[in-house]
Amino acid sequence: MRKARYRTGAGWVARCAMAAALTCSVVCAQQSAGYRIAGTVLSGATGEPLARAVVSLLAEDNEQTLASTSTDAQGRFSFEGLAAAKYPLTASKRGFRSAFYDEHEGYNTAIVTGPDQDTTHLIFFLVQGSVLHGVVTADGGDPVEGARMILFQKARTAGEADQLPEVDTTLTDDAGAYEFGSLADGDYLVAVAAQPWYAMHRAGGKKDLDVAYPVTYFDSTTEEGSATPIAIGKGAREQADIHLHAVPALRIAVEGVRRADGRVARPELQQIVFGQPIYAESVGFLDAITRGSTEFDGVAPGHYELTLNDPPRVVDMNATEDLQVGQNAGSLTESVTGTLRMSNGTVPLEEGHVTLHPEEGAASHTPVHGVIRNGQFHLDSVAPGTWSVVVESGGKTAAVLGVSTESATLPGDRFTVRDRPLNIAVTIGQGSSRIGGRVQKDGKGLGGAMVVLVPRAPGRMETLARRDQSDSDGSFSLRDVVPGQYTIVAIEDGWKLDWTQPGALARYLPQGQSVTLQDNPEGTVQLTAPVAAQPR
Repeated sequence: MRKARYRTGAGWVARCAMAAALTCSVVCAQQSAGYRIAGTVLSGATGEPLARAVVSLLAEDNEQTLASTSTDAQGRFSFEGLAAAKYPLTASKRGFRSAFYDEHEGYNTAIVTGPDQDTTHLIFFLVQGSVLHGVVTADGGDPVEGARMILFQKARTAGEADQLPEVDTTLTDDAGAYEFGSLADGDYLVAVAAQPWYAMHRAGGKKDLDVAYPVTYFDSTTEEGSATPIAIGKGAREQADIHLHAVPALRIAVEGVRRADGRVARPELQQIVFGQPIYAESVGFLDAITRGSTEFDGVAPGHYELTLNDPPRVVDMNATEDLQVGQNAGSLTESVTGTLRMSNGTVPLEEGHVTLHPEEGAASHTPVHGVIRNGQFHLDSVAPGTWSVVVESGGKTAAVLGVSTESATLPGDRFTVRDRPLNIAVTIGQGSSRIGGRVQKDGKGLGGAMVVLVPRAPGRMETLARRDQSDSDGSFSLRDVVPGQYTIVAIEDGWKLDWTQPGALARYLPQGQSVTLQDNPEGTVQLTAPVAAQPR
């Protein structure tokens, strides 16, 4: 390995000084000829400037960091000598939520440099990350270590009111304490799944030790419908202590089917919380081969879904006492075979994935996944009821325009499984085009507006609508658009609008801009006229 040499002497110093001067003149010339982005980072709660916040300049195409800087004591930052381009900005500081500039629901306003663009008076607000914390205790007030805390967030919009996604999970420490940090403001529900450390479930054990903790919700209820939502504001720190009470554990015995090798086909048991399957903490297996059955012990009272593999059946149960489940219990599942077709009638050949999500009334709560090959898929075991289909290919989610069965063709992404195998054809939109345009107010580009692409076809809002947020010069780009007829609206400060609610956008449509996207367009369709910003 060659070692570096340290040069000394007046001649070398003079040459370095000349090189430094030359480098400085080149950089300074670039900076004077380039554009500047500058502003101030403030606390969203107090309005005070935030020193030592890290502000990063990103590339538009891949969001790679191009440059970073720290704010001074007055919260000021600047980037010099920039080319004319579009730059997303992010900022972060300890104790605050990292964010994009003017961020709303996953969208943000990028800063556009160029002639006549004011990019040096930006106000970048950061909000403190909200915290939900608490202590989990058991009978006698003892802390519960290793309890699994599951956090769910309630939807804000009416169109998503039936969705309750799991957003985080953590374990309690040896003091029974837990904490969820960096939360966005909103309404949350928290559930606790744990098991008593002293529990003994096997045969011959003491009966008073054969106990389990039911899944418990804040405020210390085991009834899912009585769970108390926790409202968390921006930068808030909320406490939610939960108390667990041990109850006698249950046993669920399932009649088994002997396979050719003499073994019993083992069923699967999952606990259901807020309509979603979770791992059952305390459940154990006890194969009773001589009786040709499988026994689940240590079962806490609660809502469960039992899957029988041979024959394929699904049993939805609310376990409140010991149960004996027969081979013919529950609902017999059916196979679903599907073919994908494009909106223009062609069959896609690329591979992908298909997922069926259970809707209200389905006999199962568990999604079913499958692989798409040569435009076709096969799912062995789908429970009766209504399902929605999601198609993913090439890293993108396709727009499902309709599902056809032997008896009917329905718009949208839903179909119903009954008492026999089902063959469906799923029509998807190509969704590979973009619509670009500019939002304008009083003759100038307006940043931060909510832009919505509204399909004219009734009942297609969920699958065909697209959104974006206008950048600082008013420009926007609606991606993955499916061919069809639309109206584009731009709403100033529209992020508080429940746009998914039927009729919420009706009053904006007359002032919107009509656009028709033909089949198989190439690249981006650029609107020739600006879209007028409308007040919310």
